[in-house]
Amino acid sequence: MKKAVAENNSKKWLSDNPKYIYSFVAKKYFSEMKTKSEIADEMGISRFKVARLIAEAIENEYVKFVFPKQQALDEELAQNICNKYSLKDAVVLSMIDSYGDRQLLTDKLGIVTANYLSDHLKQDMKVGIAWGRVLSSTVSTLRELPPLHVVQLAGVHPKIEFSQSPIDLIHKIASISNGKAYPIYLPMWVDDENVARQIANDEFVAEARRFYTNLDVIITGIGAWKSGSSSLFNIFPDEWREGLLAHDVCADICTTFIDSKGKVIESPIDKLGFGISHEQINKTKNVIGVAGGEDKYEAVLASLRSGILDTLITDFDTAVKLMDEN
Repeated sequence: MKKAVAENNSKKWLSDNPKYIYSFVAKKYFSEMKTKSEIADEMGISRFKVARLIAEAIENEYVKFVFPKQQALDEELAQNICNKYSLKDAVVLSMIDSYGDRQLLTDKLGIVTANYLSDHLKQDMKVGIAWGRVLSSTVSTLRELPPLHVVQLAGVHPKIEFSQSPIDLIHKIASISNGKAYPIYLPMWVDDENVARQIANDEFVAEARRFYTNLDVIITGIGAWKSGSSSLFNIFPDEWREGLLAHDVCADICTTFIDSKGKVIESPIDKLGFGISHEQINKTKNVIGVAGGEDKYEAVLASLRSGILDTLITDFDTAVKLMDEN
């Protein structure tokens, strides 16, 4: 008799809508604290089938795990980062969201950064945009912004391969915000100082560059030279690269280079390039650096030591390591 009832229950559940099965099993297991064997007896199926249903319920998001104190922990960690490194603000990606491969982490940092910008950018702000994968991800996520003046912070180079070039990024942000873009249709550098000076004084170039001394916000990724995770590392002439490496270069912010102790290093691009200078970056009211992951850690630390950053957006593991740093 018991076997016949079990068989009837099994036929009933196996023919039912899967979403009801997931909900039933999840409720029994997580809320009523029943064992898999008890649920199996009630449903007339094997405990292995119950285990599989529980796993599928989690995978299909019929069950979500919420950690009430996690957000408070992330906010506390962000505040501690601010205090330790004298920052105006910090955002730490949650511990749960910090897991995954490099591309997934980049995408999640992009989402967090987009939300931060939507909350903090105000109408008519002058916003400088660098380049990088995390900024491409950020701009792809942005949906709404107040009208802004969006300024390109350096020329372009054909070997910087991102889904969106610096010119694409500023035009897209300007479009989202119904603001105005100030592009620089120039290479990142030229080979002659006289040519560089002449080009820099061109009226169309000067229109964008005149913003460099009074920007409200800069949004930039952080290039990592110790791990080779820097777009500039890959495109610089060999002589430039070797010269910077000889001076313990650790990170780049826009076209400013920093050693592991946070000291700014001079580079040929300072005289031959068309990017914002270190001095001009320092005049910006809020320099937002976005980077995370193990390969970026030393560069993030060097950038914080330099004092260039005002705001850091990073992942949980990086933030914890930063707090452990002497």
